[in-house]
Amino acid sequence: MTEKYLKTLIDKLNKNKTGGLIQLRPLSATVDFAKVWTEKPKPTDNISSPDGPYNFYFIKNLDGLYVATVLDMWRDLHWFVDKKQRQKGHLTKAMKETILFHLFQEREEQRITIDKNQIGEINFIASQNVALNLGFIKADNHDYILTKEKYKTENYIYGQNTQLTEERLTELKKEINFLGRSLWVIQSEIEMKLGDADYAEELKELIDEIKKHTWRLEDVWWESKNATV
Repeated sequence: MTEKYLKTLIDKLNKNKTGGLIQLRPLSATVDFAKVWTEKPKPTDNISSPDGPYNFYFIKNLDGLYVATVLDMWRDLHWFVDKKQRQKGHLTKAMKETILFHLFQEREEQRITIDKNQIGEINFIASQNVALNLGFIKADNHDYILTKEKYKTENYIYGQNTQLTEERLTELKKEINFLGRSLWVIQSEIEMKLGDADYAEELKELIDEIKKHTWRLEDVWWESKNATV
């Protein structure tokens, strides 16, 4: 992903204009874990497309302004700091105190690639300094490796629940209902045109299960709401 795109994500968060495509879960006062969708699924999407959300970390300053982000690509990390917020230690502090501990809950080592030819001399020096400060060891011309030992923790970092508003709950219930009814249209066409009673019944059971989640979601919402009271 380009720096321009990563800057766009930060700007959208600061303007609270994410379009529901960035879902956040706070890990600390300055770091949010996020699932980021590049766009909403559409009926015209290729059926073989495996694309789901990307895993991100978004970093805030002490004033609550988003200033940096880290894209977790598992075999690599891609970080970006807003130009106005560079050389203030936001990225290094967030990585040392939160992000690497969270990452190493699911892996034994982390690799990153820092290529001067791709990012330029200035960005290369800055990124390499961050990597070495965090404990990464240079493996070859472009790859750096960090093992788990330095960032092990016995306390699993779950993050913090953030309450859905009642208005958003209603919107999500309607979306679930829409998905169920849309599948019902497909089911009825298959039943009428292909006459496969077994498969049609299987789809109908799936439709009923999906529609149940409009109310299951509300139950979970009430449970979460009561737990925070």
